[in-house]
Amino acid sequence: MYNLIGFFIVCLLSFLAWREKALRLSGAVCAVCIGTMILFGTGIKGFLLLSVFFVTSSFFSKWKREQKQSIDQIVAKGDARDWVQVLANGGVPALCSFIYILEEDPIWIFAFAVSLACSTADTWASEIGVLSQKDPYLLFPFKRVRKGTSGAISLRGTFASLMGAIVIGLTAKLLWFHMFSIHLMIWVIVFGFFGMVLDSIIGRSIQAKFLCTTCQLITEKNYHCDQPTVFFKGVRYVNNDVVNILSILISTALSFLLYSSL
Repeated sequence: MYNLIGFFIVCLLSFLAWREKALRLSGAVCAVCIGTMILFGTGIKGFLLLSVFFVTSSFFSKWKREQKQSIDQIVAKGDARDWVQVLANGGVPALCSFIYILEEDPIWIFAFAVSLACSTADTWASEIGVLSQKDPYLLFPFKRVRKGTSGAISLRGTFASLMGAIVIGLTAKLLWFHMFSIHLMIWVIVFGFFGMVLDSIIGRSIQAKFLCTTCQLITEKNYHCDQPTVFFKGVRYVNNDVVNILSILISTALSFLLYSSL
């Protein structure tokens, strides 16, 4: 009965997100699938933790949107998430929830929390960092680049990332109070923040970048100035969604392996 009520809540929230243009239709359908899997796997607590990520990320995506228009020329997708973006951020948490159904080992709750901390940290870093007054830096070589450039970091974005990981870590501690020790909560925060750093490294090193032959802008888009762009560098089919899921998967797997070895 509770699961059925939860399913209707998932559907309602996904519908509202679609109506408010936080999700595209395909993203809303994918959100229903992921939300349902998490609800049945980790229960209402897991769904609440997922909701913290989704609600805060959607808010910051819309927050001061007019000031973010400058990066629309660089990034491939807008703030309305499609199914690929939803899967890139929610796929690993959903997988952890599914495995928890099969094994009922609390370590999968920990992995679930880490994966959501990674998603939250990266999203907060991107959406808040772009509001910095100064242009961000590349990690290597250390130089300023245009806002929206893959792999670039800023002081504001880094701080926002840490705050996002802390919010997920604290919420997980409150939801699973007896299961999550302070030590585990810190691990969630550390590996959530590490996921953002890893996202920047992967985005800088292998994410595909394209050149607009009309205005000479380096962008993630396949089309710019109403013309097809030319592949410039990186790995051709590694876009931002691939970078997201790789960073979340690697950080979650690493936290799982290190925790299991202790």
